[in-house]
Formats: sequence, structure tokens, C-alpha cells
Amino acid sequence: MNYVFTLPETSLDKFIDYYQDSRVDSEMDHILARFQTKQITVTLYRSGKVLLQGEDAYEDYLMWSDILGFIPEKPSVPDNAPKIAKVVLPSFSTLAEIGSDEVGTGDFFGPVVVSAAFVPSEAITKLVQMGVKDSKQLEDDVIRKISASAKNSISHVVLVTPPKKFNELVQSGYNLNKIKAYLHNHAIRKLAQKHNNEFQSVIIDEFCSESNYYRYLADVEAYRKVTFVQKAESSHIAVAMASIFARASFLEEMEKLNDLTGLILPFGASAIVDLIGKRIALEKGLDFFEKIAKINFKNMDKIKAMCP
Repeated sequence: MNYVFTLPETSLDKFIDYYQDSRVDSEMDHILARFQTKQITVTLYRSGKVLLQGEDAYEDYLMWSDILGFIPEKPSVPDNAPKIAKVVLPSFSTLAEIGSDEVGTGDFFGPVVVSAAFVPSEAITKLVQMGVKDSKQLEDDVIRKISASAKNSISHVVLVTPPKKFNELVQSGYNLNKIKAYLHNHAIRKLAQKHNNEFQSVIIDEFCSESNYYRYLADVEAYRKVTFVQKAESSHIAVAMASIFARASFLEEMEKLNDLTGLILPFGASAIVDLIGKRIALEKGLDFFEKIAKINFKNMDKIKAMCP
């Protein structure tokens, strides 16, 4: 199936970085970049249009709709497909696992949040009954509810990097993936020490190559027994649970920033973010963004350009 959306210029570098390890050559002038795996083909046109094709196309389409803030279309169905209602239940690994995931990395406003969760085998059925699944398929109110219900029974670690700290790290030479690698490693190490010999594997929702991940961690003690899985939220309930904990925490932090600014700050990095940013800049000054936003995003340059 094919899915198309327009990629804002502000998200171009992040988009290319996400798929970089599967990049393939293209000789067509109108194609800026092309990426291909067994599950998906991604074509990025110079116009900014993105074409997703393959069995994982809709999952990636939903992911980018969440990150970029556009309303996704329903999955396309061939005209000759049988018109039968079908319920798809999550198919998770049944192993006792530690899973780790992050949120906030595509949002101009707000922190980066990483969470790791330990899910023993005997808890999986109950979590599925609670509705735990890929958080991109859950409304925020549902995420809050599940997080509140599970926080006392599912061991987890949540690490919040507020905008001010994030900006300090970037200014000292860290890139986004290095920051995420440090956070994932720290969260995993804490849970692994707490639940020694209780889990069978550690899963990270892959955001960079394994070699780059460990390169980012060269100067710290890295937990090495990690399996990197693309779209791990769909196949490992520990990762899905970690994502839910992370998202719930991110929403709480955004509410604090809403109170601080007196506005409802938008998610993502779209044009509405720039307009809200302009209002904040005019009311509170550009220095205020150090406390509420990731100022290395291109949104910051656009906001500055809109201010006299």
C-alpha cells in the first residue's frame, strides 16, 4: 500500500537521519533520497513529498503523522479485498523483557523523555487486556489512564531531559541521538541492576544503528546485551509499556510549560509551532525559549525571522 505526506523543511535532517542506514542510490533528479528494507521503501522527493510503500508503510505513516502533527488517512484497502471486519490483536513476545523507548524528539516545545520498563511474562496478558499496544495507536487520555493503572505494578524508569538541559548538551557538542543513547543506557542499566537475572532480553526501539549507539556511549559504561528492533512497540510489550510511561510523563511536562507560558503549546514542529513561537517571542523575548524549546530546531530560526 502507498502513503503520501509532505515533509516540512524543519524535519528534513531528522527524517533522513532516521532512515540513513537503509539508504540506497537513486539517479532520478527529482528524488532527493531513497531508503529501502524488506518491509518498506521510502522515497523523499525534492518537492518535500514522501512516498511510503510496503508492508510497514502504514506503521511508519502513523509514526510520522504523530511526529509532524498531520491527520493520517485510514489504511488503504484494495478494491477487490473482501469486505470483512477484522480485529487485529497485538502479537507480543512472551519473554520477560526490559524495553526502552523515547518521546519528544520531534517536538520543538518540551523535553526529551526516555523510559525503560520491565515486563515479566506473567504480566503480559493483563497488560494486553488493559489495552497496551503501540502508543502511536492510542489517544493521550488512554495513555494517561494506562500509565496510572500500571505505574505501581510495572517496574520502570523515566528520565526527563528538560529543554534547558537539552540545549546545554547540544551547545556542548551532543547531537540528538547521542543524548538519546545516554538516556536509554542509563535507564536500562538502572532496571537491569534492579531485576538481575529476572529478564531474558533487553529491547530498544531502534533509532540509530547498533554501531553508532555504542560509539555514542564510548566514554561511559554501556549495557551491552541489547537487541535493537525497528518498530519494537508492535512486537515487544515492554517497549510499548515504556513508550506509554514516557508519553504520559511528556504530557505532564508539557502541561507545566503550558502553565509557564499561559498558552497551549502545540506538539511537533509544524507551521503552527512557528506562529505560537512568534507570539511567545514578542511577549517574553527570545531568551525565554531556552527554558521551553529545543532551540537547535529550524523552528527557532523561523521564529527569529518573524520577529522585528
